[in-house]
Amino acid sequence: MKKSITTLDLNLLLCLQLLMQERSVTKAAKRMNVTPSAVSKSLAKLRAWFDDPLFVNSPLGLSPTPLMVSMEQNLAEWMQMSNLLLDKPHHQTPRGLKFELAAESPLMMIMLNALSKRIYQRYPQATIKLRNWDYDSLDAITRGEVDIGFSGRESHPRSRELLSSLPLAIDYEVLFSDVPCVW
Repeated sequence: MKKSITTLDLNLLLCLQLLMQERSVTKAAKRMNVTPSAVSKSLAKLRAWFDDPLFVNSPLGLSPTPLMVSMEQNLAEWMQMSNLLLDKPHHQTPRGLKFELAAESPLMMIMLNALSKRIYQRYPQATIKLRNWDYDSLDAITRGEVDIGFSGRESHPRSRELLSSLPLAIDYEVLFSDVPCVW
């Protein structure tokens, strides 16, 4: 009965390729940054999948069985094709992206230059629209009308953390356990 590749962990094929190259469980494990025990378990799964020992112990290390020898070229080609697939860009840079940013004036002056450079480096064709932070900005973010908002929490009327209610000395642990208004 023919087996489906959908039921095979493809990481096992990498292990098989390295075992074929190294002819040693220990050396293959080092190249994979795993323990020899993990490689042995992978080899056991491969043996069950192919219903063949694949390798036998010999004085020179692991010797491939005839089935493994017959698969060697196909496995090498499959690995090469997989590497070509992974070498392609993970994503095409989308065109026509629009980023709408809302920020308070002081924050906009501080962050705008660096932020816009980062956006244009990643998305050269993007359009950035700026708007001042106002009473409706938080709701605009939740409605999806604004992509990114920058505001001091104490300036928003719904904020519980008003400057006047904060202690004079703030421990860093308190700062980092804070829960944001919008998530």
